[in-house]
Amino acid sequence: MNLAQQKNEHIGELTLRRRRAGEALGPDGPAIEAHATSCADCRARIRALDDEQRRFEQEISFDRFAAGVERAARGASKAKSRRPILNTWLAPMIAVAACMVAMVTFIPRSNMTEPQMSANRTKGGAGITVRVAGVDGQRNARVDSTEPLARGERLRIGYQPGTHRYLLALTIDDRGVVQALSPEQGRSLTVPDGADKATRYLPGSWELDGSGVERIIVVLSDQPIDVATAIRAARAAYDKAGGNFARMPSLDLPGEQFVRSFAKP
Repeated sequence: MNLAQQKNEHIGELTLRRRRAGEALGPDGPAIEAHATSCADCRARIRALDDEQRRFEQEISFDRFAAGVERAARGASKAKSRRPILNTWLAPMIAVAACMVAMVTFIPRSNMTEPQMSANRTKGGAGITVRVAGVDGQRNARVDSTEPLARGERLRIGYQPGTHRYLLALTIDDRGVVQALSPEQGRSLTVPDGADKATRYLPGSWELDGSGVERIIVVLSDQPIDVATAIRAARAAYDKAGGNFARMPSLDLPGEQFVRSFAKP
């Protein structure tokens, strides 16, 4: 959105949701922020997004969430992709259901070599959950072992940042292929103000394609991290372990790191 467009057009729904999630908006960011501040209509839409999340966190059952995922899976393209299906491309029910996750305490894999990742989450500290949903229902991904996935199951990532201000999520598979999940490029997402004790949700869902084992790594930090730097760090940790996930150390990045592993069908 350039300055001329800003005067005549409201912020798009996808951009509003990206802004709410703290994702960097590139060179148009200042103009978007100025419009969001000055436009009464867009301010009302931002408040509506906040209200929407609060309502559905309280009212939408996990059963209805799983049913929404099933409907989305039936209507999705048969081409496999890890790219997130963002909320504006789904029916309204799926858009808000994508945010439904619950927090669990993080426990590191016992055979992780040093440097060790964060130990048990203390009260008020940082933590994540990964929610798995498919045609057979939904569940929290296992914390201390590999979670088996059925075909078509999708993942939702929730986080509690504690005192950290930035978040980055990526995956690495057992062949050493690394891919950024959120954000896909640029630098870490900025955690919304006042979120230290609140559960927040990334605005998308992912299906891990292919076969074998794949690992999701979420980095919560006090400084933003460049996505390209995080990808290189993940590949370096994989190489250091000789391609053995059981020996893979935490990434050479600042902050706390949280891991979930998945066996793909």
